[in-house]
Amino acid sequence: MKTIKLLSTVLAVAIVAIATAVEKPKMSVVPLTADRAIVSIQNDNAALFELSIHAENGDLVYYKQSTKPLNNYQKVFDFKALENGSYTMHLKVNDTRLSKDFSVASNGIEIGESKLRFDPFFNYTEGVLKLSYLNFDEESYNLAIYDEKGLVYESKLGKEFNLTSGYDLSRLTKGKYDVVLSSYNNEFTYSLEK
Repeated sequence: MKTIKLLSTVLAVAIVAIATAVEKPKMSVVPLTADRAIVSIQNDNAALFELSIHAENGDLVYYKQSTKPLNNYQKVFDFKALENGSYTMHLKVNDTRLSKDFSVASNGIEIGESKLRFDPFFNYTEGVLKLSYLNFDEESYNLAIYDEKGLVYESKLGKEFNLTSGYDLSRLTKGKYDVVLSSYNNEFTYSLEK
């Protein structure tokens, strides 16, 4: 399987499409007392969202998924049941992810900076798989393609900020395939049928 060199105009169009098609949610966390904070979420377009809080070790301590599309959401969180330590609040709206670190201590809640991330863009047309991902954290990423029997292809993509690749899949047999883009901290899956 050969990697296809993508033209810079195709890359520019893909990056512009990603940047203009994504949601731009806003999330604020404002401490009210030493153990309570108000979380406000706003989005220009009504959308389903997922809100979760993970402990530093990765354990899930809170999860909420909206049942209908919303433009805004607000809730007062009581963190007194949480152990002192570091946590991350994650908001997912469509292909956009917003995270905010915070810490809980006996003297209060400290709120960190927000990080905005976007899911990768995959496109499969006429036997060619195209991939574009803005790697803000510059993690080392790998790409793997699986069929029903197992691994078909694997490639190291590196840790550059702008990961873009194209793959000629025309020689693969007809069937269903899963494309997995993964790093140590993240995994994204794209399914296609040939």
